[in-house]
Amino acid sequence: MNHRDTTRIHARLRRLPTRTPPAILLGTGSTNDLSFLRSLGRRGVPAVHLVADRLLGSYSGYGVRVRMPAVEEEPATWLAMLDLVAAALHTPAVLFALSDQHCAFVAHHAERLRRGGFRFVVPDVATVETILDKRRQYGAAEDAGITVPLTFYPESVDELRSLAATLRYPVILKPYTAHVGRPRIGNRKVVVVDGADDLIAAFATCTASGARFMVQTIVAGEDDAIFWYSGFWDEQGRERAWFTVQKLRQFPRGFGDGCLQRTVEMPAVLEQSRRLLAAFRYRGLVMVEFKRNPIDGECALIEINPRTVSGNQLGITAGVDLPWITYRHLIDDDGAPAAPPAFRPDVQYVNEEWDPLAFWESRRAGTLTLGAWLRSLRGTRALAVFAWDDPRPLLVGLWRFVLRCLRGPGERLRPLSRRRS
Repeated sequence: MNHRDTTRIHARLRRLPTRTPPAILLGTGSTNDLSFLRSLGRRGVPAVHLVADRLLGSYSGYGVRVRMPAVEEEPATWLAMLDLVAAALHTPAVLFALSDQHCAFVAHHAERLRRGGFRFVVPDVATVETILDKRRQYGAAEDAGITVPLTFYPESVDELRSLAATLRYPVILKPYTAHVGRPRIGNRKVVVVDGADDLIAAFATCTASGARFMVQTIVAGEDDAIFWYSGFWDEQGRERAWFTVQKLRQFPRGFGDGCLQRTVEMPAVLEQSRRLLAAFRYRGLVMVEFKRNPIDGECALIEINPRTVSGNQLGITAGVDLPWITYRHLIDDDGAPAAPPAFRPDVQYVNEEWDPLAFWESRRAGTLTLGAWLRSLRGTRALAVFAWDDPRPLLVGLWRFVLRCLRGPGERLRPLSRRRS
């Protein structure tokens, strides 16, 4: 960043209102970012959005947007920018890390950032590293008595060959570290393979760059067998807020992001999430995902994320506004434990960017008709992208959808907003 850019950004920051502590959002521009920008912006909290990707949330009208390189590639640039932010602001700011890589960045530089006046709650470095490495995450979960899917960790193609012949297919290849491995597989969560030869070939391709991948059996059940917990745990390890959600539809099907979801009471997921987070001595915002086997009803851990996720707006609409709760805690907490606010069950959420793609994918597979899709949207109260007071993200999404359609059916099922520009 040159001197001219630095001067311009400094001037913009100095113009922010001075009476309210600002929020600094470190993110990718996802709908998770968007939920934070809108929650805080509507309450008059000035926000600075340091954003690495051009996802729809990066086009919000709320906040001062600063385009940044990838934090994992240029952490020094992010530190320099945060130094600039700290120097320019009139009051200490609240810092939110909205992606895995940003959470790791803040944890690793926590002491320096606190010296700069930033207020935040994130897990410590050891916890973040354990969570982001799924092999270590699953090991810690099993030590806490949590069920995980049957998983294998071959270290080489030769080691995989003897394993591949013994497996029941299909199975999935899954990266140890999501933000490292997913770029190797088209930004998907997993690769589904149907036979030994395909597994060996896919593993060789995925690991050629040095990224590490595991082989995992698939937990039985459709998309609606997936449930997740999201919450905020304070510096003393007290649960300050939470809600639980059932996925109804994902994109891509089976192993994607929730595009139709609803809040539900799910005691088993709540109890296991609390037990797991207590074992981790967890601090900060978090999401824990499970899949319930329809045969025996057992819930298996899918993943922990040290942050909120793309469906965070659902919790806000249902009465648990994690951005605002966390912000208020950090600026004026009196230390007294507060009863977590109750969420409203059966609040339905749709991601307007991904759900039409999920419908198209299911329609091609013959599993969802147009009428059934439209009926499934009835009663939706929470939207990921559209807001009357912040229309630009939806307009950008519509333009991208038009471009996707013009490029043909193959492009239609690849969400442009997930690619780094």
